[in-house]
Amino acid sequence: MRILPALLALGFCLAPPLSAWGRHGHRIVAALALRDLTPGPAAWFQGFEARVEDHSSDPDDWKQDRAEGPRHYLEMDTYGGDPPATEAEARARLGPALFRKSGQLPWVIQERVRILAEAFRSGDPGRVALEASILSHYVGDLHVPLHTVTNYDGQKTGQKGVHARWETGLVDRLAGSPESRPAALEPDLTLAPWRWLKETYPLAEQVLADDRAAGDGHGHAYWQAFAHAQDATVRNQLAKAGQHTAQLILLAWAEAGRPVAPGHGPTVP
Repeated sequence: MRILPALLALGFCLAPPLSAWGRHGHRIVAALALRDLTPGPAAWFQGFEARVEDHSSDPDDWKQDRAEGPRHYLEMDTYGGDPPATEAEARARLGPALFRKSGQLPWVIQERVRILAEAFRSGDPGRVALEASILSHYVGDLHVPLHTVTNYDGQKTGQKGVHARWETGLVDRLAGSPESRPAALEPDLTLAPWRWLKETYPLAEQVLADDRAAGDGHGHAYWQAFAHAQDATVRNQLAKAGQHTAQLILLAWAEAGRPVAPGHGPTVP
């Protein structure tokens, strides 16, 4: 019986973006986040590094629930490039149906930070590791340019498949890991996802342009041209996703009262 798998594969092709960076990319973001942390929260993850990486793609496995998909993107162009900071304002601007269809990613990230703070308060490092891993997934999604536009897979410009070519194909062809960028608490980090979205959104047009210029989406010449044009952007977005995840872990830890990791003495923040 091969009909059902074929239909399922067709369904995935027609659906909105499903896996952002792909499992490899999400593991990179999770690993970078732990490297970018300051000593205080970093102590919570000692011995749990593999758990953070291993669960970094879990939210993609939750998409059997149709409500989960829109939690992984925000169509900035639907908002004219300037989405409001509150869910209530966004819902009022677009109406309930278009609001759901256009994505809820930044509000999901805010909620995951709250859940991670609760995990820190619980004193359970395993729970902290799992929740940080889940947070890293959504922050990673926010740094994929094609997760910020309605033309998320080039379907409007005859470039179907560009989403996977950028976030999986180019990531799988990276030589070495992106750089680590130390994280620090900054003012208004709770609103930072909107700022980061505004930085990511303009990159989508260039991704699509470089994909068109590279050729037909297949073969060595295409990949060589697309990688030459977009390798620096892929690396930068992965590095930023890791750093920003670390910043939000640091924010959750601070909101939880800067708790000391079990089995550790006081640490430098």
